Amino acid sequence: MKRILSLLLLACFAFGLLAGCQKTPDTPVVIQKDQEQMLQTAQQGKDNSALLAALEVPERFTGDWTGVNDFVHVTADAEIILPNADKIPTGSIGRRDFTQEDADNLMRVLLKGNTLYEELGMTKQQALERLEQLQAMQRGEIPVDLDGGYEALPGAIERWAEYARTAPDGDEHIPATPQFVPKGDRMEELHGYAEVDGKRMTLFIQNLRDFLDHAIVYVDGYGDYNTSYAAPLSVIPEDALSEPLEVNFPMEDAIRQGDELIKELGFEHVICDAVYPIFFTDMTATIAHEQPTEEEWKNAILATGYELQYVRCLGDFPISYTTIQGGGIAEGESFTSLWKYEFITLDITEDGLVCFQWISPHTEPVLQVEDTQLMPFDQIAGIFAKMVMVKNSDVQLVNESNGFDTVRNYEITKVKLGLMRIRAKGSFDEGLLVPVWDFWGHSVWEWQGETSDFGEEILLTINAIDGSMIDRELGY
Repeated sequence: MKRILSLLLLACFAFGLLAGCQKTPDTPVVIQKDQEQMLQTAQQGKDNSALLAALEVPERFTGDWTGVNDFVHVTADAEIILPNADKIPTGSIGRRDFTQEDADNLMRVLLKGNTLYEELGMTKQQALERLEQLQAMQRGEIPVDLDGGYEALPGAIERWAEYARTAPDGDEHIPATPQFVPKGDRMEELHGYAEVDGKRMTLFIQNLRDFLDHAIVYVDGYGDYNTSYAAPLSVIPEDALSEPLEVNFPMEDAIRQGDELIKELGFEHVICDAVYPIFFTDMTATIAHEQPTEEEWKNAILATGYELQYVRCLGDFPISYTTIQGGGIAEGESFTSLWKYEFITLDITEDGLVCFQWISPHTEPVLQVEDTQLMPFDQIAGIFAKMVMVKNSDVQLVNESNGFDTVRNYEITKVKLGLMRIRAKGSFDEGLLVPVWDFWGHSVWEWQGETSDFGEEILLTINAIDGSMIDRELGY
């Protein structure tokens, strides 16, 4: 059980403005960047009408590098992905809370306008069951299992009798308030469920004021992380099932349905930037062994489908989807002010949408520079070769500390040009959208006959304007 849960948790899920115009450092430090200087650099030249030719981008990114005393190996034979755009913009963006209009749209489209009801919590039947248990303890029929022991039973029985008197019946439907309700000085919520096409769908929206606003709508059994969890199909070991688990409907159908929902929700300049097959697992299923059997795997799998990742665009240019959620803080910054990247995900099975999430809503991007001048790709490639070793420069000290050698192997799987929201250190409200190169790769570390596979992730992000390295977790 521990092994599968660790695999699933590893797999799932995740600004003064800035961006840099400085020499690439020799150590992986975060550079404070200046907005005006960045925008001036972005405007130097207008020769990107033919994007691939202007940046001198090859058909593939290839190479083989070894460094840091032979403990780091990097290979690449990767596709280079460019947006379907003729110009590379730079812009600005900000954070915002969810609005009542956002909530109304989610209820109108995803709940199909059906009545929102309160989550009942404890029902009368559940309260009566607990009351009967306590009374049985008092009569000596079962052992006393209560903080405070036997002496605490009279007070507990009185409280639970009151719960049973006032709690709603399990089949009772109490209309919920379809507006945000204040929950203290820094929080407001909108919470409830609706019956939609014979299914129970829960809606939960929370504004946390300078922390993490989030909204989720899910079909019962597919979005409550206490009972189920979505994970990529890739986390299932190749030898776990006699026949590979596959999604039994076309990806194109899921994308079409997702696009229709996004349009109906009123999102503008938002596109699907990434899709991958997923499965839902029953978190209450018992997988008793470190190496689950095929039967245990099958018992834990509820359904398969696709997760669609939607991102905003500046013009035709997308803010790239990333598995890194951001929200990291530097020394001197406070956890009370985080700004994660915005992402919108739709989980779709053959029965339709089962889970919608919208994290950290952003404002509509504002164009600052229509056609940004970028560094030629060969210079970016040279910076990558240097900085991937710099980023792993700790490996020898780590090996000496551990007393054994770990070899870090990276295979670059794709290189993608897109926009990234950059913030200034200490700022959590406004950001600059700048073009960056994301180097995605597969990581496998080896030590003492063991291996640890971290899957595909962004290994390095380089500012496409000036070549400086960007820490995606910190957001600058």
